[in-house]
Amino acid sequence: MEPSPVAPRCAPLHWRGSSTAPLGRLQRDTWCPTFATRKPSMVEQEPQEYVSIIGFNYLRPIASLLEPLESLDSKGPNEVQASVVENGYSAAIIILTVLLVESAVARTQYIRGETPLKRPLDFVRAIYPNSGFEDKIEELFVVRDAIAHNHVWEAKFSWDEKVGMKLISAALEEGYGDRKFRRVLDQAKRKTRQLGINLFPTRICREDARIVLKNAVEFLMFLENQDRRYVYISPQYVKFRGNLIPFVELVAGL
Repeated sequence: MEPSPVAPRCAPLHWRGSSTAPLGRLQRDTWCPTFATRKPSMVEQEPQEYVSIIGFNYLRPIASLLEPLESLDSKGPNEVQASVVENGYSAAIIILTVLLVESAVARTQYIRGETPLKRPLDFVRAIYPNSGFEDKIEELFVVRDAIAHNHVWEAKFSWDEKVGMKLISAALEEGYGDRKFRRVLDQAKRKTRQLGINLFPTRICREDARIVLKNAVEFLMFLENQDRRYVYISPQYVKFRGNLIPFVELVAGL
């Protein structure tokens, strides 16, 4: 009996080279087809190129986290904190989203053959200085750092019958924050200057997650429009509330 076709396990951003041409940079424009079929063969085949890019693997976890976050009956944070549930989901979504952006930048540098590799923010500023994204992407990385390194603020507050916890004062502990953090921080609001994302970790909320997602997807679509070999996010589907929906449409509707 002839064996039935099986599908190779290929992630959306994993690319491979041609099996009939020498491997090299020109072969990096070939998609590894998600639904391609092949027949098992005992004949030894030529090696194929594979790149360990994991960015699109975050799309489904992000969508899974969005579902309960978007279902919350939330009025947003008070002056000190969001709810534990809203803060946790929002922070997790932000982390994964910025990792997605960083992965896309890594893929873009790989395709372009950048040598030596640049830090993601340095790359965006050097290659796309007039894109309008350089400062926005910096703010995304700053809030990612504030969460990942748990920037510690020492604060004083009082209880208010109308607003709950009312902030009296807040100071960032010494040793937290780098130059880009100080550059984007609105000290009075403890938010980023341009996008208004909370940098006081416990105040990070659903609106912050939405802002990060929307700006990240806009940047990824910008890269896609430059060259689909860099990023091809527009056809990527996720499951949300029982339905399959393009990820970019899901984010646009938030």
